[in-house]
Amino acid sequence: MLILIKKYLIILILLFAFLLRFYQIDSYPSLNPDEAALGYNAYSLIITGKDEHGVSWPIHFKSFGDYKPGGYVYLDLPFTFLFGLNSLATRLPNLLLSVLSIFFFYKLIVLLSNSNKLAIIASFLLSVSPWHIHFSRGAWESSTALSLLLIGIYYFYLHLKSQKLVHLYLSIILIISTLYIYHSARLIAPLLTLALLLLNYRFFISNIKKYIFPLLLAVLLCLPVLLSFLNNGGTARFGGVGITADYGPISRSEELLNHHQNVKLINRITHNRRVLYFLSWAEKYASHFDLNFLFINGDEVPRSKSPEMGQLYLIELPLLLFGIFSVFKNPKYKNLKLLTLLWLLISPLASSLTFQAPSALRALPMVIPLIVLIAIGLDSINFSYFFIIFYPFFILYFLDAYFIHQQQRYPFANNLGTKEIVDYINIHKNQYQNIYLTDKYDQPYILYLYFSKYEPSKIQSQIKLTPPDKFGFSTVNQIDNITFHIPSNIPSNSLVIEASDYHLTQKSFKIYTK
Repeated sequence: MLILIKKYLIILILLFAFLLRFYQIDSYPSLNPDEAALGYNAYSLIITGKDEHGVSWPIHFKSFGDYKPGGYVYLDLPFTFLFGLNSLATRLPNLLLSVLSIFFFYKLIVLLSNSNKLAIIASFLLSVSPWHIHFSRGAWESSTALSLLLIGIYYFYLHLKSQKLVHLYLSIILIISTLYIYHSARLIAPLLTLALLLLNYRFFISNIKKYIFPLLLAVLLCLPVLLSFLNNGGTARFGGVGITADYGPISRSEELLNHHQNVKLINRITHNRRVLYFLSWAEKYASHFDLNFLFINGDEVPRSKSPEMGQLYLIELPLLLFGIFSVFKNPKYKNLKLLTLLWLLISPLASSLTFQAPSALRALPMVIPLIVLIAIGLDSINFSYFFIIFYPFFILYFLDAYFIHQQQRYPFANNLGTKEIVDYINIHKNQYQNIYLTDKYDQPYILYLYFSKYEPSKIQSQIKLTPPDKFGFSTVNQIDNITFHIPSNIPSNSLVIEASDYHLTQKSFKIYTK
């Protein structure tokens, strides 16, 4: 029996990973506006062949003016068609790919280390990683892109071993598909691909004629997303969330220059806003390696964290240090060393170029090299006792924080109660001339469309986005007799739904009439 368990241990790990990610996936956590936008646009395409804005089969979806890459919407089409517009259907593509990625992570470690033991440790650690679980349990495009990137890298290395072009074509298709799914992947995937090519340049140079057609295929697959990015607001998206959206360095530059009575050339150089933007970027990049971010408090964005948790388990800190030491000292890890370190250094780049850093969402690719290093650290000690004594406590602590405390601690960030409010509005919609719903919660209009399964052709004819805010996001202020804003003067015959003091009541809304 023990031999059989060892042989099929990866299957047990995958089943456990699936259970952790699938449990209450249809209701927990509450659906957020970005998930709703992806699911509703898939629903709209199925019914009308157009997105919510009336555009036929776009590559980028205008959505909130952020021009979401459309890959996830298209992945979601068969699930929404089969199961309807609901949280389960919207989240299934990412959930299934995240579990599948753990299997390919196992295969990649075996391929590069020739160690089944290390691969089992690494795949188990990824299966219970709070960082990976959190973003596997929702329609997070970052997680979907990471899964496809990881599987693509596996097929890249499988091609190096087998020299079969079919494996290279699979790698090209999978890696390039990430460009159609998530904005940050458009920096991370090309840089990681470049790193892979540089690490194995001798292999490709010796067979260069063989790779002309795969190269042309890669260029052709990239062209549509590149043209759509340039023509459909991709640059505007970066302008909204990019590091230049932070005006702090500009203000600081002016302040420092004002400190000098006679401003000289050297002052203009040292206090130049470009220098200050570079320093700001360096600080944001380094913040992703902050121990507080990784092991203590995690991301500052409530929607991206569990309370009193870092992105990794605190017990993994010494293992990470052991792993970094071992990967340099032990020759058996030489095939993993450069890929792991380059992956780790590249992963925070996209996040560091935004005004909000460190970001657990945008820097999610970091979880892979960090887990590899932690697994190497665990492989270097007597891990069986370590597993039995320490890991169960930390896993249970995370599950308690995530499933019990997360939504109660951060009901505002989770739009808690929105579905119930939408159901209430639809019941009473025709009893009032006006309905006013608070806009305190993020993008209420898309949650209304989603939960009410609003007829897509009706919204396409009336949708009107507001001018973008300072972060480049727009919204919709009115649908039918529902206004997603509460004015100072409320007319008679109105239903009003305000934000409650959620810190005290754990409820997000209060309702009254006038």
